[in-house]
Amino acid sequence: MSYLKRYLTAAIVSVLLIGLVPAPSASAACYSPKRPEKRFARKINQARTGVNLRLDPQLSKVAKVHTREMVRANSLHHTPSNVLRRRVTNWVELGENVGVGSTVTSLHSAFMNSTAHRANILRSSYRYVGVGVIRKNGRMWVTVIFEARSNPGSPLC
Repeated sequence: MSYLKRYLTAAIVSVLLIGLVPAPSASAACYSPKRPEKRFARKINQARTGVNLRLDPQLSKVAKVHTREMVRANSLHHTPSNVLRRRVTNWVELGENVGVGSTVTSLHSAFMNSTAHRANILRSSYRYVGVGVIRKNGRMWVTVIFEARSNPGSPLC
């Protein structure tokens, strides 16, 4: 009897302890930004005054999916609004920059020299950024998504 009692007690304690261990973050498991994506985020934050944007894994996953679509179609285009609304679930305000060029520096310079793209980069209400970069045939394709709310969320993760 005491063996059964000890076994059940150990089993119950184990279940309770498992409940106390935090689960791995869905965001961290979602996407790990690569070096050029981190460089874009760094350049964006260097251009901003005030609050730096946090490089968000879920937004980066969404950005990478769109970049992949542009590369496959060999066409530079923004994500259709209805598609972006499905891919980013918790949002108040979204912005998107897309580009194709040769380097992070040249693309960032092009964004800063465009009124609309620069406005996205400098918009003070944005708190998060997601960056998706793909190199194909000597060209760098990029999607940058900006978001103003904490925990943007995505069903892609």
